[in-house]
Amino acid sequence: MKKIAISIPKPVLQQVDRLAASQGESRSHLIATVLDRVARAKHDRDITAQVDALFTEEKIRAEQKATADKFLRMSSWPKGKW
Repeated sequence: MKKIAISIPKPVLQQVDRLAASQGESRSHLIATVLDRVARAKHDRDITAQVDALFTEEKIRAEQKATADKFLRMSSWPKGKW
């Protein structure tokens, strides 16, 4: 762990303290959890954007569709909608 100092408006800090108390956790743990979730969400959005950009290329999209279709024809999975 690494300690840091941050400035938070008083009303926000009061809300954080109430939420932490209602969940039975420390202010520090609550803030660390929220920041971790925000960072992970940003990372996930970046990965999704990269995958989306990849599949905008028609050749790659067609290759992936053809491969998926071949796997479906070879599989023993039930046909139809999921």
